[in-house]
Amino acid sequence: MHDGESDSEHNALWLYGLPGSGVAVPQAAGAPSLEELELRPAEPAGLNARIWICYGSLTQGLVELVNRLQPPPQAAELEAELERWQADFSRAAVLKRRWRNQVRLVNLCKGGAELLAKELPPELMGGRQFSGAAPHEGPQAGSEVYQELAIRALLECRPGLLNAWLDAEHWADAIGKPAADQGAWQEPLDWRRPMLLERLVLLLWRSDGAGETGLLELQERCAQLEEQLAQERDHGAMLNRYIKQMERELDHYLADHERAATLAERLPLLLQRARQQLGTCSTLHP
Repeated sequence: MHDGESDSEHNALWLYGLPGSGVAVPQAAGAPSLEELELRPAEPAGLNARIWICYGSLTQGLVELVNRLQPPPQAAELEAELERWQADFSRAAVLKRRWRNQVRLVNLCKGGAELLAKELPPELMGGRQFSGAAPHEGPQAGSEVYQELAIRALLECRPGLLNAWLDAEHWADAIGKPAADQGAWQEPLDWRRPMLLERLVLLLWRSDGAGETGLLELQERCAQLEEQLAQERDHGAMLNRYIKQMERELDHYLADHERAATLAERLPLLLQRARQQLGTCSTLHP
């Protein structure tokens, strides 16, 4: 640290709240931006600040991000926010790799909210700028199934966002346990896997009085298809085991065949040597 710098960096708490964390402040007062931190040297001498980078599920993150925009959100404005969100995930993972003991990268959906609340100064807690519970209100666009479909469409357009979130998940600290009221706030889906068929049915076939019977029939058919799929997977696994067994037997057969072929190639030479030895013995013992 340069002589002219303030001692405010020593033992300070630099708090960053990414969309989905439930932290109301994107950046605590007095803390440098994540961009500035990323540009700092790998081992900044004298830097003793405690750095908390908080984030949450992709679902809640998109809800918070959209709610920040003025309705109706403009495409260019949403694109800029998504670009910043993705970049912040990448910076968070980079900073955690660089300063592992100094940076706490926390998915607050998975715990750590109580410990963070103890770290915050009383005036920040008193001002209710952080809430340990997740906000349950979301955009007015539709149900959870519609939100899932929207996020899947978003991730298809921006696969880098999912990769950046997964990178942050890989380097995140495991701190505490999720609160009882955070069950719905946790990420229930693996966005790398396709949408479940029954959820797609719920989206395509709205449940009402006239269509309730048809919905039940579709759900039953969905269950049958899933059972058939499980049977096909078991059959495929059995075939794979059979193929591996056949490959082992074929390898054994080929090894025997190669040994026999080698012996067959050497057989004339061996017979010739045997005849020579018999001739030699006949000469020595007439």
